[in-house]
Amino acid sequence: MAKAEASRLPNLKVARALAYLKNDLSGTENDGHTATKKVDGLAGPHVDITFENRANGPALITKATLKFREMGTVDTCGGTGGELAISVNYDFPIPHPLPKVPYVAEKDISFQVGTNELDRLTLTAGPDSVGGRPWYGVADVILEHDGGQKETVGTFALIDTGSDEHFFPNGDDWVIDTTDGECLAANAALVDHLLGIPNVIAAKELKSLDKSLTKLGY
Repeated sequence: MAKAEASRLPNLKVARALAYLKNDLSGTENDGHTATKKVDGLAGPHVDITFENRANGPALITKATLKFREMGTVDTCGGTGGELAISVNYDFPIPHPLPKVPYVAEKDISFQVGTNELDRLTLTAGPDSVGGRPWYGVADVILEHDGGQKETVGTFALIDTGSDEHFFPNGDDWVIDTTDGECLAANAALVDHLLGIPNVIAAKELKSLDKSLTKLGY
C-alpha cells in the first residue's frame, strides 16, 4: 500500500528532515512567588521538514498527524530543581499527565509548496506543562495533501529541556549535576534505545545527551 501511495506522488519529495530544540516559542511561567506572566523565547522541540516540489503546480498540505509510539520523561537522577512552572504553546500540545501510547495528535494546516521550489514546514510538539524532568517522545509524522493523499515523512525522536537546573541541555552538551551512577546508566540505556530505533530522525539534543553520558562513562 505504501508503495502504491508513493507512486501517485512522484513530484513532492522530502529533501531534508531534522529535529531540534529552538527558543522561539511563547507561553507562561510562574516562579511560585509572583503572578503568572507571559513569556517569549521558550525552548521546545521542533520537527523541521524541507519539501521539494517537482510538479507543474503547487502542492497543498492540509493536515499533519503525529502518531506517538513512545513517550515519557528522562530521570534527572536526584537533581532538585527550583519552583519555576512553565507552560509552552505548541502546535501539538501533549496533555498532563502524559497520555498512554499509542497517542495520536492531529492538526489542520495550510502549507503550500510552490512549483519547483524548496519550502520548509516546521511543527512543534511537547508537553503543555513543562515538568522538572525532560520529556521525550517518538512519533511518526504523517502529512495529508492534495485531495487527501497521505505520506509518512519519518519517525522523529524528540526531547525537551525540562526545568531542572541540575539536568538540562546547554549548547552542544548537557549539564548533568548528579553522581547517581545507577540512574545515569538507566538514562544511557534509554537514550541508546531511542537512537537505535530503525531510521529514526533524532533530535540534536538527544544525540548530545548521548555524548554527555558517554563522557561520564555511561
